[in-house]
Amino acid sequence: MKLENNSSQQESQGLNIQKLISKLLAFKYLILGSAFVALILAYLINRYTEPIYEVRSSVMVGAGNTEGISASAVMANTEMFRSSQNLSNESIILKSKSLALKTIKKLDFDVSYYIKGNVKLTEIYKDHNFKVEFDAASEVPYGVMFTINSKDNGEYTLTSESSSWRKLLEDKTFKSGRFYNIKDFKFKIYIPASIGSEEEQSLFKINDLSRLAQTYANALDISFPKDASALLVIKLRGPTPKKDIDFLNAHMESYRENNLAIKNTQAENTVNFIDDQLLQISDSLYFIETRLEDFKKNNISLDIRNSGSLIDSELRELQSAKAVLLLNQKYYDYLINYINTRKDYNDVIVPSSFGISDNVLSSHITRLLDLQVQIDVLSQSRTLANPIEARRLEELKRELNELIPNLLKSINNAVVANNIELKDINGRMSRVLGLLKEIPSAERQLVNIQRLYSLSENLYVFLLQKRAETGIAKAANTSDITIINEGKISAQIAPTDSKNYITALLLGLALPIGLIFLKNYFNNKINEVDDLRRLSTIPLLGMIGHNKKEQKMLMEQNSKSALAESFRTLRSNLKFMINSDSGSGKIIVITSSISGEGKTFSAKNLAYILAISGEKTLLVNADMRKPNDNADLGVQSPVGLSNFLAGHANLNEVIFPSKVNGLFVLPSGDIPPNPSELLLSERNEELITYIKKQFDYIILDTPPVGILSDGLELMQLADVNVYMVRQEYTPKQFLAQIQQQYESGKVKNLAILFNDVNFSKSGYGYGYGYGYGYYAEDSEDKAWWKRLG
Repeated sequence: MKLENNSSQQESQGLNIQKLISKLLAFKYLILGSAFVALILAYLINRYTEPIYEVRSSVMVGAGNTEGISASAVMANTEMFRSSQNLSNESIILKSKSLALKTIKKLDFDVSYYIKGNVKLTEIYKDHNFKVEFDAASEVPYGVMFTINSKDNGEYTLTSESSSWRKLLEDKTFKSGRFYNIKDFKFKIYIPASIGSEEEQSLFKINDLSRLAQTYANALDISFPKDASALLVIKLRGPTPKKDIDFLNAHMESYRENNLAIKNTQAENTVNFIDDQLLQISDSLYFIETRLEDFKKNNISLDIRNSGSLIDSELRELQSAKAVLLLNQKYYDYLINYINTRKDYNDVIVPSSFGISDNVLSSHITRLLDLQVQIDVLSQSRTLANPIEARRLEELKRELNELIPNLLKSINNAVVANNIELKDINGRMSRVLGLLKEIPSAERQLVNIQRLYSLSENLYVFLLQKRAETGIAKAANTSDITIINEGKISAQIAPTDSKNYITALLLGLALPIGLIFLKNYFNNKINEVDDLRRLSTIPLLGMIGHNKKEQKMLMEQNSKSALAESFRTLRSNLKFMINSDSGSGKIIVITSSISGEGKTFSAKNLAYILAISGEKTLLVNADMRKPNDNADLGVQSPVGLSNFLAGHANLNEVIFPSKVNGLFVLPSGDIPPNPSELLLSERNEELITYIKKQFDYIILDTPPVGILSDGLELMQLADVNVYMVRQEYTPKQFLAQIQQQYESGKVKNLAILFNDVNFSKSGYGYGYGYGYGYYAEDSEDKAWWKRLG
């Protein structure tokens, strides 16, 4: 049998799938247990997590104003009160607290009803079997959860999660349908004979509609599909889909009403302005009518000649044009005063209401109204803690402040243009009035009166026409909002059963597997033969399996045990390393890097296995710093190696026969102060010479070479040096150190003995008979959980 010789020049063989599977199979119960626990957790999550549903609806913006626009356009030759929608602005309006509050006030959201089972609390919408009414003007305990317990004869008791309310309600019984006043809170509850089951509790909570509106406004998700430029998709997520559907449907209706109200408000503002002007002009018209009537009574025979009639006709035309310009001037004065004295611009009257077709001015006022709407909506929102929303509000205010000077400049330009036209009209009127002076006085006086009457009348008729147009436009107004899809459930967001099970299974498998590989990656201990191959070129002498028995000596165990067989294999391998031609005893040094790697255990059992094979064997406890107990071999002498080397004992006084035939023991003796110097003395050479003549094999159990130099001194005398490596115990850096000693030639004829090997974890059981019924422990009864593997 050839020793396994490692090669440091070995090429990488890539990922060893068989080895990987073997490692995972060694922890199969841990992996399967983790996966099972993860699946149980997934089941509990699916079972007890309150389902969350997504409800969605959609509206079209700008699709409902066609008829209203055309009706006003017929009369006014313009499109009055047509709104200019921006989807981003509309989404802000939809998510505004004020609009959400209008919606909630339409619905029965004042009280939330719940049922609590053994684990979770579930809201009941519309299907609750008791009803709570309260006086909103009283001291309402908003947000406090109350538990109701029904009793016989329509009576009930209340308790609360609030300690203060719990004390107030303690030992109180209430009657169904009666009003009660507790701490200035007036309420009554209608209950049936029995509510809920013994396992369930009925609860309710009174909602602050203002806070609830803010909650719904924040929860709304508004999106813009790319394939529909004017479409808004509104989504809401929550545990009560029926309630969310009712809210969405009512909210879309509130949105339509709000849109129409904005347009009607513009019309009402225009009508009010026109009524103010009509009131002023009607007084002037009445005065001129009276004056004209009196003049005609006093000048019955007066007849205006053709020249006077022509002059009068031209004057009337000029006066009509002047009346329009004067009305425009009043509008511009109103606009300048409004902008200079107001902080908000919600009620400004648009120029198109008066037939003013200044595109620049109209665009500025439209933008002014648009900015004001966005500022109002954001100012009402509670999301200003969000830096993005706060920054957006500041940007809108800055844009509004920048727009005002440009708007005033546009108004001033319109005033200048209006004054130029008015000056031209006045000049033409002056020329006509000059012609009027050439006609007789009475006729000229009549023309002047008629001219003033015509001016007032035309202006009055113009205003009446505009008022009628505004009324028609208002009556024809329709909302720009068209509901495309009413609210409906689109999906269950959470929990998703299949997704949770798959995720749990993957995590349940990945977590232990990941921990196993992390443990191996960061482990600095020798775990398997492959570690020996990577770190060292020292030959592998053999492997000693894990000893599951309490007995440490082979003589106390079954001779057919796997442990005994491993030492027989070790004995055979040693013979290949020892030159048998010398005829003298062979020295075998057993050492390690640190204590606890199994030197003494291996030295004793190797000595035993050599002795029972007919070889006269001496076990030398060469670790004088830490004496070993040889009671298991029947030797208990305190005198030993240190006493001989120090000259205090003879050889025949320190070598003792054991209870094993052919096996002798040389104990370590008393602990000396200078063990290293003793090993270098002449008496040590005398000892080695003597025992090599008297014994076939000498097993030296030495101190650890990684800590002390004593072992290195003895290794120079050995025929074979056995270096102990214990699985999952020996640090890798110590193996690297002995490798350096081996490569430098300081230690010769060196071999590694791999100790305490768990073959099931390392995947080497096939070489040592495990599972084939050959060894004694293979036939022993195993626990049921081990037999499963």
